[in-house]
This record gives sequence, C-alpha cells and structure tokens, in this order.
Amino acid sequence: MLLDVLDKFVDRKPELALFHRMLRGEIDKRILRILDRGEKGKTWFIWRLFHECQERDVPVVLLDFDRDRSGLTGGFVSVVSEVCGYLGDDRTPHVCACAARMMHRPSPAGRAPGDESPGVDWGQGNVFTGADVHTIAGGDIWQANTVFVGSLTPVQAAQHQADMGRALCRDLAALDHAVLLIDTFERAPQDTRAWLERWVLRALCRDLPHVLLVMAGRPEKCAPFFAQPRPWSHLVTAIDELDPFGDDDVLTYYRQCGLDMSAVGALLLALARTSPGQMAHLGDLLQQLPGGARCPRPSAGGQERGL
Repeated sequence: MLLDVLDKFVDRKPELALFHRMLRGEIDKRILRILDRGEKGKTWFIWRLFHECQERDVPVVLLDFDRDRSGLTGGFVSVVSEVCGYLGDDRTPHVCACAARMMHRPSPAGRAPGDESPGVDWGQGNVFTGADVHTIAGGDIWQANTVFVGSLTPVQAAQHQADMGRALCRDLAALDHAVLLIDTFERAPQDTRAWLERWVLRALCRDLPHVLLVMAGRPEKCAPFFAQPRPWSHLVTAIDELDPFGDDDVLTYYRQCGLDMSAVGALLLALARTSPGQMAHLGDLLQQLPGGARCPRPSAGGQERGL
C-alpha cells in the first residue's frame, strides 16, 4: 500500500506544504479537515501523510474507518487497540495499565470474588451418544479480550470509556509531538465520534498542544459534525475540495505506471481529469492490456520514450 503511494503519488504540493507548516508549528491550526466526495484522492493523501511522518520519525497513528480496508471495527476499544499497535506499548503505558485493570475488574453483582465458576462436569469419557441434556442452570459467562471481562452495566461501560479516554490523553500528552490521521470519518459510529470528540479533540485545546490531527471524509455525512461551534473549532483549517489534477500530473502518473499514451493521450487525459479515482482506475485497466499500452523498452544506448 505505502509502496504504491511512494511510487505513484503525484501533485498535492499545496496540501503537503500546509501539512508541513502545521507539523512545524508555523501556524496555530492543529486540525486539518479534508472533506470531499468519493474517489477524489483523500485516502491516498492520508497515506502519503503517514509516510511523511514515518520519514521524519514523527509518532503517527492511522485510523481508517473503512472496515473492509483496515479491519478497524469502529468502537472505541478498537480505536485504542489501533493506537497501541502504531505507537507500541512503550509509548502507551497508561493505556496498557488501564486495559490490565479492566481485565481484572470486580465481578458483577450476584457473583462474589472467589466464588466457584459456574459450569457442568461432563465426567471423563466425554461420550454423549444418545444424551438428552436440557434445563441446565448456569451463571454468567466470562470472556476475556484485550480490554473487557464479562458483561458490563451501562454505568461500568461509561466508566471504562472515561478511564480509557483519560489514559489515552496521558500517553499522547507525554509525547513531544504526534500525528493522528483519521480517514473515512463518515463511517465512524456515532458513539465513537462522541468519544473522540470528548477525549481527543477537546484535549487538543489544553492537554495535547503538540498533537496534530488530520480528519478526512465525505461532506454529506461529516459536515454536520464540524458545523456546530466547538471548543476546538478555532484550531481547524479546512480543505473542502481537493484540486483536480492537471494534464502534467495525469501524464506523470501514467508514466510512473509504465504506460505509453501517445495514441490515445487526449482521450485518456479528458477521462482522467474527472477524479484521481478515475485516473487510477484507467491506469489499472491499461496496465492489464496485453502489451498495447506499455511503454517500449529503451534500445541499447538509447533513452526510453516519454509520454
């Protein structure tokens, strides 16, 4: 994924320059909001920013709420797990400690600590041919994962969300600088949006002065989130529409794909100008053609033909 971005990424120079100015602290904006329709290049730009941070040894987290692409389930637990995965345990000690406490929380009402776990003794043979087992009384089923054990009451769930939010803020505050990249924000569940707003965006005003946040999504579903006044609204700078690529950018992209456009260049340019997504789709189709669109190999001592 990142290799393709590095090999084929073109243009976006003004947007990259803005991000770098924010990263260097040259402007007082620390939330970059990118809203545009689908297939306009938001995700590739986010991936490019991820690489820019890695290249500069800046701690960076990528939260992509497109579950098919990233596997991120969308709940705050999956968000925190993703943060830990990118930053590592050494940089998230409070989150790790909070998760450990949650795994050993007090038992729910009705089951005192130390009580024998409910269950059924099947004996030693475990052969149940013709068995008729029914009406078995049991207790709570306890299941452990990275954060929770057992079922939670609404009060416990709210407390755990708050505890994990505070732990995340403490870990982010301990970093000299960090970047959080959020893609496909329109698919984030409503409760996860509220959790991020409470524990990340509000904290940017006070506890996280060295954290930069980039949020990308489609305007029809994300704009209402940003429309109402928020304590962090003054930190936002917006890119409400990514500029379309010019002919030189399209040609550069297809050249990097190894394609020869001499025969149908004008038509492909006209189609590719409509969106970066369309440009990439056409490039993929052309690359699959048997030989016809490929650039010829350079002859001995000669130069490869350009586009």
